[in-house]
Amino acid sequence: MRHCPEGAIRASDRFPDRATVSEGARARAGARLLLAAVAGAFALVVVGITPAAAQPTDQDRLRRAVDYLLAAQLPSGLFVYDFDFVADRPVEPDNIVRQAAVAYFLAEYYRDAPDPRVRRAIEATLGRLGELSLPISKSRWQSALEQTGLLSVPIGRYKLRAALDRFGLLYRPSGSGKVISLDGRYVYALTGAPAVALLAEMQYSQATGDQRFGSLRSAWLEGLLSLRIPRRGFKISPEIIDDTPFFDGEGWLALAYYHGVFPRDKRITSVLEDLEGYLMTRYAKEVTTGFYQWGTMAAALRLEQTSDPKFLSFIRSQAQLWLERPRRDEWRGDSSCAHMEGLAVAARVLRAHSDTLLEKVVARLNEEMEKNRALQIPPNGGRIVFGESVQLISPKLRDFAGAFLVGRFQAYTRVDETGHCVSAMTKLAQLDRPTRAARP
Repeated sequence: MRHCPEGAIRASDRFPDRATVSEGARARAGARLLLAAVAGAFALVVVGITPAAAQPTDQDRLRRAVDYLLAAQLPSGLFVYDFDFVADRPVEPDNIVRQAAVAYFLAEYYRDAPDPRVRRAIEATLGRLGELSLPISKSRWQSALEQTGLLSVPIGRYKLRAALDRFGLLYRPSGSGKVISLDGRYVYALTGAPAVALLAEMQYSQATGDQRFGSLRSAWLEGLLSLRIPRRGFKISPEIIDDTPFFDGEGWLALAYYHGVFPRDKRITSVLEDLEGYLMTRYAKEVTTGFYQWGTMAAALRLEQTSDPKFLSFIRSQAQLWLERPRRDEWRGDSSCAHMEGLAVAARVLRAHSDTLLEKVVARLNEEMEKNRALQIPPNGGRIVFGESVQLISPKLRDFAGAFLVGRFQAYTRVDETGHCVSAMTKLAQLDRPTRAARP
């Protein structure tokens, strides 16, 4: 029997891509409110020594962001996770999904712009993710119980999880599958990690022909499948039976990409048909969650693979909903690079089908990316200005040149925010070259 320590299933586990509320995070939130109040409508500006007339191109920005990610890689193969310039230190717990996602972002970039430094960084991260992987599988009894729809029962879920754990029916810590955990505990082996690690490995192996991580690819695939909830999405982790939009989207994209690389695997064909029927219904009206960009990228791949118009309709509908969504975060000036990944892919698909929504999508892309570009820390930047009378001076800014801040009033950077901006700019560059092969 596997024991989950009391308090191990916290709100941050159920929704793992939200920041854990720590002392540093609370302090940062208070500082953010103060800065917003003082700065009013003024925009955040990171001040460097570059003359205003010599604005960097998107190619310059993309290169600087990639250079930052490479500089942020630790000897372990993982990356400097976050930094708060007000607190002058990292403040949030590390996150294995976001760490693995950096390898995916770099692999996507490498396919578009081969660079031996990037290749070495991807190899180091994939190797480390392999070291952090834990074996997993399902017993026959677990599979049989899950097929009954037990994991979808809406009431008594805490007791259900406890009972499944007591009888060893949450997962089996052995077998051919693998999940990834920073601390060796299955409760924190978040489902998004094998999904994005799988994406990173497949893009890497396609770009290089290097198959040294092939066994990990197979193991991560099996691990991801072991976390599938029949006729639904994916569990949050082996020990958390609820789902989350982030991992549903990441899991769908990973399986869709795998099917494109290995189309003869009929098992994945069957899983995809069942999975996407649920996901496209479940998230048909939700674009404010972490599902949007991953779901759009997955649907674009499936459209290429099947030519089924339902995927085009889903992409168009999601883009329309995103354009119409309330813009509550505008006053905060938060980074929207993650959503721009989805909107850029939607633009590519809509252009290919001469859709009338394209003009609005491109206009919003340009508007959002103008805001996002202003969040990048320039070379030799030494201070952040929040309006006319509030500024933060920190020599550490120079160490983070190329990184993106998470928002206009947040003197804080996290590695996945920069990674999402790398991905968004990579996709925008591909959008300007419509004759190239489509990428997710």
